[in-house]
Amino acid sequence: MKAIWNTLWLMSVVVLTACSVMPTTVEQAALPPMDFQVLIRQAQDYTGQTVVLGGYVVSVENRTDHSRIVALEAPLGFRREPGSKDLSRGRLVLLYEGFVDPVVYAEGRKISIAGVLLGSSATDPDPEPYPYLRVAVDTLYLWPEAPPVRHEPFYRDPWGYPYPYPWWGRYPYWW
Repeated sequence: MKAIWNTLWLMSVVVLTACSVMPTTVEQAALPPMDFQVLIRQAQDYTGQTVVLGGYVVSVENRTDHSRIVALEAPLGFRREPGSKDLSRGRLVLLYEGFVDPVVYAEGRKISIAGVLLGSSATDPDPEPYPYLRVAVDTLYLWPEAPPVRHEPFYRDPWGYPYPYPWWGRYPYWW
């Protein structure tokens, strides 16, 4: 019986890590998922360790040697994709070595990151006016935009009649 549970546990770990957008080496080195508020309050305990986080781009600022991305944190779901903005508990201040195009990384785009935790609003001497984590990004994943949903003004009847029918509530005159 113990062998069955061990096999099921191993299979679930393989399946869950295989579905992530982050490389396997990053997933193995990263801290286990934990509450964002705990990370902010206890950032000094986790400074220098790899974290996997995600959210929505708020702003991008390119500097001479790096890019600074501010993102609205969102809890990660399946495949490490950020969930709803409504569940956000703070911001991410991301430092990325290299150029990040502000047109591609536009406001509202979903990102997932893996990087080294540098500090938080609780530990920085000159904090921003909101709770945040400061992370040096190693892996940055931009989620593709969802295709636009096409809204038809009316239901299209397969026989070609517009809906609602012009004789709505009564039979047509030829009936």
